[in-house]
Amino acid sequence: MKSQKSNKNTILIGAAVIALFIFAALLSLALGPANISVGKVFKYLFQGRISGDASSTIFWQIRMPRVLLALLVGAALALAGTILQGLFLNPLTDPYVTGVSSGAAFGATLTFFFNMPAIPWLSLLAIVGGFTTLIFVYSIARTRGVLNVYRLLLGGVTMSYLFFALVSILMIKSGRDLHAVVYWLLGSFSGRGWTEVKIALMIIPFLIVPFFFADELNILLQGEERALELGVEVERVKRVLFFVSATVTALAVSVSGIIGFVGLVIPHICRLIIGPDHRKVLFLSIFMGASLMTLSDLLARVAFAPSEIPVGVVTIFFGAPVFLYLLRRKTA
Repeated sequence: MKSQKSNKNTILIGAAVIALFIFAALLSLALGPANISVGKVFKYLFQGRISGDASSTIFWQIRMPRVLLALLVGAALALAGTILQGLFLNPLTDPYVTGVSSGAAFGATLTFFFNMPAIPWLSLLAIVGGFTTLIFVYSIARTRGVLNVYRLLLGGVTMSYLFFALVSILMIKSGRDLHAVVYWLLGSFSGRGWTEVKIALMIIPFLIVPFFFADELNILLQGEERALELGVEVERVKRVLFFVSATVTALAVSVSGIIGFVGLVIPHICRLIIGPDHRKVLFLSIFMGASLMTLSDLLARVAFAPSEIPVGVVTIFFGAPVFLYLLRRKTA
């Protein structure tokens, strides 16, 4: 009886989260500096681009790629945070502790420093910077076939500080307007188009992989020694999931910049709602992360219209109070 009630609650929660996901996407497609009616949104979705219709052009060339990017980036960061918090057994872990985001930021800053065209160099150099950092941190953390998660964490934090210093030097030496660099570093979907969407679509296959390791993540909550006793291939699980989380983070940062608190707060909210089972938490994190990012981007567009603020600022204003509340709740 209790099991049936639990399954029913899980289904209801899942349905509510999917409904929120659809609502966030449709609302973001409809609202903006130029509002589009819900009827037209459905019309454009089913009929495609309509020649000579200004609203259709705005919808397909500006609004749709932006919303798709927000959904994918939000899902990627929330998933990466869930994975890393499970691997490190540390509630303060987020997608950026591996140093990948800082490496990506350094690569992107090189684009601004050398005055290179944003397409395709910004995303390309950001991806190269992120993956180079990933390989370097992984090589430091792995000794004798064992991936030391604490060394991984410390190596990632150290690389983050190093790249922050390098980015600061590039910004100072550039001698040009730093608005574009700062705006990118704070995270934004402004000016992004279908080229960035094509890059972000590479995130989708990686969203599926962690579900094959959900049981292992649940066992790892008891510690690595206990997991080994229960037959879990701990090192293989750590390697695969670390690369998955780092890859989706690098891809997300390459198209959006650095957006904080999504990967930190969303996993906590999901566990609070549905419990620690990673089979459920991973699913919830993907859809809640996507929904939060999309609504945050909508707020970034309309709050001070016609001006726009970086979406990373919005997520910080949302995430910081929520996380402080969660900390207070756990220590109370």
